[in-house]
Amino acid sequence: MTIFKLGVVGQPIKHSLSPIIHQEFSIRTGIQLQYEAYEVPPEALDSFITNFFKDGGHGLNITLPHKKACIASAHVLSKDVELLSAANTLTGKEGGKKIVADSTDGAGFIRDCEDKNIQILNKNIIILGAGGASQSIIPSIAKLGPAKLLVDNRTKNKTNSLFNQFPEIPLLDLDNFNGPIDMVINATSAGLAGSFDWDIIHGLDKETIFYDLSYGPSETPFLQWASSYSTHKFDGIGMLIFQAAYSFELWFDIPPPTNHIKEILFKNND
Repeated sequence: MTIFKLGVVGQPIKHSLSPIIHQEFSIRTGIQLQYEAYEVPPEALDSFITNFFKDGGHGLNITLPHKKACIASAHVLSKDVELLSAANTLTGKEGGKKIVADSTDGAGFIRDCEDKNIQILNKNIIILGAGGASQSIIPSIAKLGPAKLLVDNRTKNKTNSLFNQFPEIPLLDLDNFNGPIDMVINATSAGLAGSFDWDIIHGLDKETIFYDLSYGPSETPFLQWASSYSTHKFDGIGMLIFQAAYSFELWFDIPPPTNHIKEILFKNND
């Protein structure tokens, strides 16, 4: 019986739910795997990835802060990775001699929106934050034809850099927009702890959808802030599950069942 060697790499990594998710995928598909969380500092990343696949590793998920740096260890980049200059999934080929880099974050986000009946076509959508999290979902959102796709960041220079990264996507700054906002996506780390606040003067109402890329067993500070405006609030646990499912499918050509995994995750983390 083949047991596939898999894992997730980051720093820190103890909080990762990926081992639980992929163990559940293993149970549901009958594919035997050993999936571990590896805490790896930046200076050791390349050697870790190279040795992991040389030693029989089949696949790796990559999380913060390594999503950009990991592509230097890959031999083949998917079109999404070439566009994003970042990856979250590595696959070993030819006995570890070839490493393929992919990104499933954007697809995971869109799949979760579909699951929640969140419409993107012809909607005005604003993303808070201009870092790697926002970069990973912008192309996938843009493909679905929003009316306006806006980005707001506390540091405007970072917003300009993001616009330059995607010259083919008509991104707008919130300062240049005064229409209604259909959806607010939090892609900042500000929603992880403490209180949350953002200066959005107009455009929000009770029909606005609030989506936090962060997640947890309790409501995030961003979603607590959003309660002043709307009851349409979602965290990013669905995106996490679906991006993991797309990674699993890249590794095994089998889409794993994803139903009820959220309940299993937080049962294991009570």
